[in-house]
Amino acid sequence: MRRLDSRALYEALEAQRGARKLSWARVAAEIGVSEATLRRARLGGRMEVDGVLAMVGWLGLPVEAFVRDADR
Repeated sequence: MRRLDSRALYEALEAQRGARKLSWARVAAEIGVSEATLRRARLGGRMEVDGVLAMVGWLGLPVEAFVRDADR
C-alpha cells in the first residue's frame, strides 16, 4: 500500500520557506491553505487532497515525490 509522507512534504515546505525567508502565514496564504493544514503536515496528520495538491504545486514538485510504501 502507498501513502503520503506528510512529514517529508513538510520538510520540503520548510526548506522552501527558509530559502525564501517567508513566515508560515505567508506560505499558507501563497499556497491557499490554512496554517492548520501546514501544522497537520508537520505532525504527520491526514490532509485533504486539494491541500496536498496545492502544496506540491507551490513547491513545483510532483505528488509522487512524497508517496511512500506504507511499511516505510
